[in-house]
Amino acid sequence: MSQSEFRSGFIALLGKPNVGKSTLLNRLVGTKVAITSPKPQTTRRRILGVRHGEGHQMVFVDTPGFHPAENMLGQRMLESARTEGREADQVVLVTDGTHMPTEEDRRVGEFLAGVRAPKLLVVNKVDRVQPKEALLPRIVAYQELAEFEEVFPLSALEGQNLEPLIQSLLSRLSPGDPYFPPDQVSDQNQEILIEEILREKVLLATRQEVPHSVAVRLEEFRPGDNPSTWFIRALIYVEREGQKAILVGKGGATLRKIGTQARIEIEALLDKKVFLDVWVKVKPDWRDRADWLRALGYD
Repeated sequence: MSQSEFRSGFIALLGKPNVGKSTLLNRLVGTKVAITSPKPQTTRRRILGVRHGEGHQMVFVDTPGFHPAENMLGQRMLESARTEGREADQVVLVTDGTHMPTEEDRRVGEFLAGVRAPKLLVVNKVDRVQPKEALLPRIVAYQELAEFEEVFPLSALEGQNLEPLIQSLLSRLSPGDPYFPPDQVSDQNQEILIEEILREKVLLATRQEVPHSVAVRLEEFRPGDNPSTWFIRALIYVEREGQKAILVGKGGATLRKIGTQARIEIEALLDKKVFLDVWVKVKPDWRDRADWLRALGYD
């Protein structure tokens, strides 16, 4: 197939936190490449997810949610989202159909006014809208945020009404070679995926201030003594002793639960038995320290 016959492009998924961008990414790619949780700001890094098709390749860019930046990590997350929005070939604004636009949605709309790429609007979570008559005025209100070429009410969680969005994106791809080989669905290596799996289990097991203060780093990632096993040692960082106590739990129960859930998913990823050794350490104010943001891969 010649270059002129093949089409490809980068498509940025933008929006405020917790609107379902990562869930949508996983649906569009057809497999889990981004962690998800009910907690805002789950996505911290730009994540690429690759959808392969006959004669085309779509590279979706999952971005951190637009939010008021309260620390250095938040500032870097916000700038990452803005950069990806400016550089993408197409932009999809993902919104939450269960309510009217918020001030955070309006801030994303103001940013989109300076984006020249084609812009599409996704109104997500329509499966949760009751009564259904409430959806139309919300769609109209979201349409006023920016100049959108098309609008797609859908449910990323349920996989409802995705095909019209896919076909619309496909129609706007430009001629070009594929960016990734046909067997690659993400730009994340195994170490990052494992760190993110662990962080996802922390997010699902904790509440209040703990999720935003957590970071994960692998200390060891190597084959075990048995060729069919892997040994992984991971450190979970928090900012306060009280957060550590919550994360460890009474008698270590919470940490064991997190480790067990993570190990099951990591074993499926590696297709081998995993020995997972997880520790919690306190690193005060790591979200405002450039050296620690760099060490944890948030530079």
